[in-house]
Amino acid sequence: MECLVFGKMKPVVSSCILVFAIAVAPCVADEGEYDATSLEALRSGMPDPAIVEARDGSGYYVYTTGHGVKVFHSTDLKSWDLIGSVFDRHVPEWAEDAIPGCDGIWAPDIRYFNGRYHLYYSVSTFGSQRSLIGLATTKSVNPSSKDYKWVDQGLVIESFPEKDDFNAIDPAVFTDSTGKAYLYWGSYWSGIKGIEINSQTGKPHESMRSSLKYEALAQRTSTGFPTNIEAPYVVQHGDYFYLMASWDFCCAGTDSTYKVVVGRSESALGPFVDRKGLSMNEGGGEVVLASDARWRGPGHNSFLQTDRGDFLVHHVYDSEQVRKGRILQIRKVKWTRDGWFNVGNPLLDSQATQRNRKTLSPLVGSWTHVVNQRDTYHIFLEASGEISGTAGESFWTREGRKLIMKWVDPQAPNGAWVDEVKLSPNGKAYYGKNQNGTIIEGTMRFNK
Repeated sequence: MECLVFGKMKPVVSSCILVFAIAVAPCVADEGEYDATSLEALRSGMPDPAIVEARDGSGYYVYTTGHGVKVFHSTDLKSWDLIGSVFDRHVPEWAEDAIPGCDGIWAPDIRYFNGRYHLYYSVSTFGSQRSLIGLATTKSVNPSSKDYKWVDQGLVIESFPEKDDFNAIDPAVFTDSTGKAYLYWGSYWSGIKGIEINSQTGKPHESMRSSLKYEALAQRTSTGFPTNIEAPYVVQHGDYFYLMASWDFCCAGTDSTYKVVVGRSESALGPFVDRKGLSMNEGGGEVVLASDARWRGPGHNSFLQTDRGDFLVHHVYDSEQVRKGRILQIRKVKWTRDGWFNVGNPLLDSQATQRNRKTLSPLVGSWTHVVNQRDTYHIFLEASGEISGTAGESFWTREGRKLIMKWVDPQAPNGAWVDEVKLSPNGKAYYGKNQNGTIIEGTMRFNK
């Protein structure tokens, strides 16, 4: 593993027992082809990309995790140049004093409001709940402009172990048509949070200084375990506000299980529900982007709304060039008549859909998994053969019409619960038993 996964006691989906799952954690090409080596910037990756279109017409700017917040520029969303950083230090001095041992800035987000670009950033150390979110502002994001000057505005919110039930990283900011501003954040622990902020200062209102009264917006499951949800992002389309988040594990190369989910609400602070009406606070969320035949662990997205269409912007691993790390990927978004959206091919890989049809198992996706006709879980069969949304290690294989799911558990017979189930003729449901005779059944979710 290359990043932190926080250990919690979690329920195993094939039986009633509990197990501990503990881990250590912290492009220019032709339209149909992708060549990561053509991008000098990708040598160090472009993780956690936040995108903004400059108001002066100078193009697009992406801000990523890195020392001082790395900054990239493009005029066409395909070719990107590394042009510098927001800060001349790896972390602002005040933040380093508050978070000893921090090395670099994580997961920025940027939006223009109240006459300035507001860039929110997070500082922490791997696995720690002692974290903070800061803010920097500038009148222009174009380094050639006389108005280009980042000014650090200091602390926005912070979290402490034994005091807070959230982790103050992965900030996202949103402003609505009335000028109201909102801040979202959260990684693991009890999930995604949100508040309205003062649009003049970009920080919480004065009334919240002594006690931060937030709205709880999303968690990975209805029970809160496992806790692997992070990276919120909110946009408005029509009458709805859409909350996106990343589920599961980010940084394990081709074995990454990161994916983007979405829910919507008539309010910027929820409640957000998925297409089937399940609250994101109860584990709801429609998966709109997940690993496929080539691209693994897509997530930590931002969202670009332009006059020529909308785009999902995220990082991902190329399974053919994993050593490149988490690279930038941009995909066109198509809104549906019922007010949801579908995510298309990467801009630099128009053949992705065709490749997936040839090589990706049709079983990859979200499933409702029911044990003993009583206990219901929402799982995801990954392209890598893993099962996410569960406690511990879980794997799946297919043998003709038979689907075999293995749930590693030291208290199970021979160290694992094994479900052998038969797929329905259309491959969208299964039924069978585990080695103890417990009934196992499931159905694919979000069928189009």
